[in-house]
Amino acid sequence: MVSPLAVIDRVDNFTYGSTDNCYLLVAHTDNVALGYIHPTLVDHLRAHPGFTSSGRSISINASYDTLEKRNQLFEQFALELKSKPELHQLVAKGWRNELYTVYNPTHTPYFQVERAVSVLLGVVTYGVHINGYIPENKSSNGKLKFWIPRRSATKPTFPSMLDNTVAGGLGYPHGIWETVVKECDEEAGLPQKFVEENAKSTGVLTYIYQTPDGGIQPEVEYIYDIVFPNETEVIPVPQDGEAQDFTLMDIDEVEQRLQADEFKPNCGMVIIDFLIRHGYITPENEQFYSEILARTHRRLPFPTK
Repeated sequence: MVSPLAVIDRVDNFTYGSTDNCYLLVAHTDNVALGYIHPTLVDHLRAHPGFTSSGRSISINASYDTLEKRNQLFEQFALELKSKPELHQLVAKGWRNELYTVYNPTHTPYFQVERAVSVLLGVVTYGVHINGYIPENKSSNGKLKFWIPRRSATKPTFPSMLDNTVAGGLGYPHGIWETVVKECDEEAGLPQKFVEENAKSTGVLTYIYQTPDGGIQPEVEYIYDIVFPNETEVIPVPQDGEAQDFTLMDIDEVEQRLQADEFKPNCGMVIIDFLIRHGYITPENEQFYSEILARTHRRLPFPTK
């Protein structure tokens, strides 16, 4: 089997203590840090009248003292970025018309911002990931199997890579469970009744991903499992173009494709988490067991949902 730690290294790849050269997005009061600003956004924020720069901190101006004012500020700022040709690959190409919520203090919505811009601000983002699987005792070859989709070749992020059965960002104003049901329908055509009766919350993963172009993304993923009754009764089918197709893969093939780095990085992490929870990876057979657990449950440095 591919080293589970190697899979984690692909996604939780931001080194502890390496923040000295980072620019911080800071709240309008109390000097609370909210995110690690992408290098390409620093000058744009400095030049915008809604923000104030001091050293390596860029603060929201104190006059933006309500949720509504901050929402308007970030809506305007996002649209300005979208119009800049030099940011097309980072902003316009990935524009979703979907808002993500930033919290400050913890549990309290502080502002909403376009999804494509949120990752450039380095704020904490949230999603749901669902493992659709067939246990060994219901599998035709006696091995654990997963329904694995291949992402569309036109996706703005990680095109054509393998994914978890269903996954999606937690967009405003949808709740976590609402997002699970919605994404299962929109991405895989899974009936609402089937999802409501079979999807089980299994925990949360937290990590910090550093993109190849220098962005830093703290992320929280809410994890769910869905047990499928057999290989033929309920079958996921692409609905909205997010996935090209679904393939039923047994554990051996999944491990081979993890080894080949075919999975979107955080989806590989979700599979490792599944294998830990279901007893495939244990302290007895994995020497880095405790490090894997720590790095899939990092304490994030900013206020959270």
